[in-house]
Amino acid sequence: MSKRHLRRAAVLTALAVTALAGCGKEIPQEGPAALTYATFSLDPEMEQWISRWNQSQEKYRIEVLEYENSDIGRAQLNNEISSGKVPDLFDLSNLNVSSFISKGLLTDLNPYLDGDKSVSRENLLPSVLQTYEQDGGLYGIMPEFCLELLAGKRDLVGDASDWTVDRLLQMTQELSQDEVLVEGFSPLGLLRAVLNSDMGGFVNWDEGTCSFDGEKFKKLLTTARSMETVYLEERELAEGLKSGKVLLYRIYVTDLREYVNSVKVFGDDEISLLGFPSEAGGKAVLTARMPIGISQMCKYRDGAWEFVRSLLEDDFQRTHVKFCLPVRRDLLREEFEKVMTENPYGEGSGSETWEPASDREIDALYEGLCQMKYSGISDNEIWNIVSEEAEPYFGGDKSVDETIDVIQRRASLYVSENYGP
Repeated sequence: MSKRHLRRAAVLTALAVTALAGCGKEIPQEGPAALTYATFSLDPEMEQWISRWNQSQEKYRIEVLEYENSDIGRAQLNNEISSGKVPDLFDLSNLNVSSFISKGLLTDLNPYLDGDKSVSRENLLPSVLQTYEQDGGLYGIMPEFCLELLAGKRDLVGDASDWTVDRLLQMTQELSQDEVLVEGFSPLGLLRAVLNSDMGGFVNWDEGTCSFDGEKFKKLLTTARSMETVYLEERELAEGLKSGKVLLYRIYVTDLREYVNSVKVFGDDEISLLGFPSEAGGKAVLTARMPIGISQMCKYRDGAWEFVRSLLEDDFQRTHVKFCLPVRRDLLREEFEKVMTENPYGEGSGSETWEPASDREIDALYEGLCQMKYSGISDNEIWNIVSEEAEPYFGGDKSVDETIDVIQRRASLYVSENYGP
């Protein structure tokens, strides 16, 4: 049996033994069955929805377990899981999801999604669903999301399929003295963005190995260090993007109105939404809002799925998806129609200065949402190792080879102990 399967079997056996130890006479259930929901920071919209959902249910109710959002809180949750007190539902926002999958703690949601007639997989953005996919399983679902990406004029920067670390290095080397690649981006910021979008390019979760000692990561480190952090006034930035003196613009897409305001700066030129460079082309850094998964040890998985499914249905999507983009295509199309009309937000909300979105701007975003690859499952501990060792190199206190050697040794030890066969 592989190391991964032994780890998974050990965790599940320990949990099963603990659960059985408490079994005796069956206690008659009074009222709805409790489903526990573990979170490190309860989202206000989720809090409101849980209250509403509980009031509408007869069979189940959600009980919130809120842990301190710190190492102490994470240790408390891990200790409770080890002792058999496994929550039924997890807020995946601040979890190392890969580790939870490797330990067999999360349920594959594919059978539930495919078998549910009230929710259509075809109506969910497939590229966004892939965020919580691993080894063919789907371990989390999000009701809404936002993106961080780089955008530029298509004739200057190409498109996302060409956006690799090599292309970034080439563009950096070809900059003239009065040109800026990206305004306000630090070396560590670029490194984080690339690893957030493409950690799987350096870590083989299945094999339990990593390749931070390869030429690809060395190029990434040297490219990041060579970038000068340039800050521009708003007017300078706008003029630079229009003239082509600033090649790339860092955009946060939290809602369509903000997106349209951001890309107006490119004028009438064709836009490329590149994401951040990876070996497979540009990848956007996706932030899931209220992502949720079901525990393998959940006694009432059908009830847990009912709650997860409710986050994708009209009532939640139209009432509580307020600050990001909906994961449903039909609702996204409705939002597109809104921003392509005059004054979609009504008087008194800045609508008097609103410029409606053009076909070109909406087409660029829709192409990006449907075709761009997104950041997949990552591991915060690996990022902590990389950032801790990279900072002295960016500061000139260590060589690139020394930095790579330490990162590879530390990351290899961590990955081999937590992942792989």
